[in-house]
Amino acid sequence: MPQRNLSQTVLQIVFSFFLGLVVVAFVGIALNTFYPEPVARYDAPDSAVWNTWRLVTGTWLLVCATAVMIASMLIRTERIPVITNGILLGGLFTMIYAVTMSLSASNEWPRLAVMTGALVVTVGIAYWKFAVRKAAPTAATGPTAEPTPLDSALAGRVDRLEHRFDELRRALID
Repeated sequence: MPQRNLSQTVLQIVFSFFLGLVVVAFVGIALNTFYPEPVARYDAPDSAVWNTWRLVTGTWLLVCATAVMIASMLIRTERIPVITNGILLGGLFTMIYAVTMSLSASNEWPRLAVMTGALVVTVGIAYWKFAVRKAAPTAATGPTAEPTPLDSALAGRVDRLEHRFDELRRALID
């Protein structure tokens, strides 16, 4: 792989990862703006108020993570995979945030419900992203389909361009 393509790929990965972090920060700040933490009571930090806040926050984070992941799946990934992957990572990071928030609550059935929802959504999105969207090509567009005259002409032009670039590369290196 040429150096330029490798550096471009690394930059795309870093950008997607950073976009994911920005998405989870946005969701966390937005949720905390509209549903702030309860006023701290130093005598009872693990009170029922805090447990309820953690469970409700975990549930809302799960809902937001699901919405973000679905939104990333609805964007056409062929055109802008860096952005859609970043948004998907943001949904995944928000899901992790939801799980950790729910785990910090007391051991109650709503915590199990949030964890079950996180599991179902994560498996569903992964299945949709990696199995359904990568379905086998249809007969009209598959690798065994007969090339159209336009495809053949384009392939010939690409071959000639590659040959010219190879000649140019050899001339510049020698």
